[in-house]
Amino acid sequence: MAKPRFNENLLKVPLYIGGKSIEEVKEEHGLERVVKMASNESPLGPSPKAVEAARAMLSGVHRYPGVGDRDLRRKLAAYHGRGLQADNFVVGNGGTDVLRMIVQAFIFDGGNAVMSEATFPMYHIHVTTFGGENRRIPPRPDYGHDLDAMLAAIDEDTRLVFLCTPNNPTGHLITQAQADAFMARVPEHVVVVFDEAYYDYVTDPDRVDALAYVLEGRNVLCLRSFSKSSGLAGLRIGYLIGPQELADYVRHARLPFHSSDVALAAAAAALDDADYRQRQVRMVIEGREYLRREFTALGLKSLPSQAN
Repeated sequence: MAKPRFNENLLKVPLYIGGKSIEEVKEEHGLERVVKMASNESPLGPSPKAVEAARAMLSGVHRYPGVGDRDLRRKLAAYHGRGLQADNFVVGNGGTDVLRMIVQAFIFDGGNAVMSEATFPMYHIHVTTFGGENRRIPPRPDYGHDLDAMLAAIDEDTRLVFLCTPNNPTGHLITQAQADAFMARVPEHVVVVFDEAYYDYVTDPDRVDALAYVLEGRNVLCLRSFSKSSGLAGLRIGYLIGPQELADYVRHARLPFHSSDVALAAAAAALDDADYRQRQVRMVIEGREYLRREFTALGLKSLPSQAN
């Protein structure tokens, strides 16, 4: 039998291995109680309001998703304010799906993307999948993004730059001054993606306001997620915020019925539960400070994380 033709780009893609589930660890080690800290999941579980909204949608799952995407984008526009409209948002099946849309939209006939070596691996996985060149820049000695070296790696065929802040997995923050200096020098043809999945855990007042670049009409996309501070990792809802022209363009890469109405309704309800989100964020920050304090007491070094 003739061997089918394989996608050479796909063969180069490393498989993304997520953290083991509690059930897998219990079975593998014969344990009854497992505390999972590997995947940055909410310690509280989902918002009760989100669970109620999801349950209310279950009787309609024989239908394809309807207006849930539109309604969530409208609600996100109201939530973020600042004159943003529903068309500034693109919703996907988790942040990784939104990243896939972005890369598919801009890496299509070659091209390269610039990113840190010490950052979320899905950036280089997606770029490899679509046949692009990854320019992975070593971090600074403190593991933060080396923005000057990233700028030096940009050329006329650079399509995307990924800036994760707070960074996954190091927790480092890009400050407003650092971002302003970077944006003043980045060529206009480059789309800068600020991945802000951990935005709600930041306590440093110097954090970058990436949305301001969107409102200025710059070639900037901000990525947010309901997986972290909203506690909906299993329902897979993420979104980007961008200038309408860019958002409309990226929307062409969205899959039909990308998310269920169950998940979309839960996400919309989670936006209404500020008390839950504040409690969940406060718990993570208190735990983060506790661990750093105790590591120091043990004589161990730890990075000054602004994530969880």
